[in-house]
Amino acid sequence: MAKLSCSYLLVFMLVFSAILMVEKVEGEECRLTIDKATPCHLSDCRLSCYTGYNGVGECFDDPNVPGPDNCGCRYNC
Repeated sequence: MAKLSCSYLLVFMLVFSAILMVEKVEGEECRLTIDKATPCHLSDCRLSCYTGYNGVGECFDDPNVPGPDNCGCRYNC
């Protein structure tokens, strides 16, 4: 019976430590506007964001900045 309890305790400790590690890995998400002066082309935006920040690039319209769409980058801080 004691061996069975130790096995359950070991499995519980492994699962608990895995959950703690996953929470640390996720981290915060940061956002950055890339090159406000030129119009956003989705393929260029995604490539620039991925190579510079290892993130996901997307075009968006910023109401505070006049002109064409801007390139935004979402990445883990």
